[in-house]
Amino acid sequence: MSWQAYADESVRGQAYMMCVTSVASSKVKDVRKRLRALTSPGQRRLHFSGESDRRRRVLLRDMGGLGTGSVIYVARHRDQVAARAAILTAVVGDLLEQGTTGFVLESRANQDQRDRSVISHAIGSGGSTPFTYAHSEAHGEPLLWVPDAVAWAWGRDRRWKKVVRDLQLVTGVRNIEVN
Repeated sequence: MSWQAYADESVRGQAYMMCVTSVASSKVKDVRKRLRALTSPGQRRLHFSGESDRRRRVLLRDMGGLGTGSVIYVARHRDQVAARAAILTAVVGDLLEQGTTGFVLESRANQDQRDRSVISHAIGSGGSTPFTYAHSEAHGEPLLWVPDAVAWAWGRDRRWKKVVRDLQLVTGVRNIEVN
């Protein structure tokens, strides 16, 4: 089975977090459709920082039934550029090891080029598995809404961490050292 991965970040103090959500390639179209159905009339995308706590709970519950899994990568460092590079390097290594074939990050225009350089370097001569990566705007890729939601909840407080754990939205946490 092949997998696709989608990532978004969250910053809380000196903790730089990236949530990477994986979904089976065969389920991508269905999961996108189900996510789009969660938007309110006139809403282009889900963005957790703009939702009420009541709606956040409903959305997380619905996301819990999508069959996705998310890994939280955390780097504690003052330099966000260095933290992001260290996390991306670890993420790409993990995705390649797992046989993931596609990776999409939410676009941050000012850092996309730097991301491409880090990812290209992390791929190196690569393995035998084809691996593509791209940046996308969140309104154009509903699968970016899941890591946005999970990262928000994970970084918020213990109560929200418990919610995403109980819903089995988080399948792992990796602490990344920054050189």
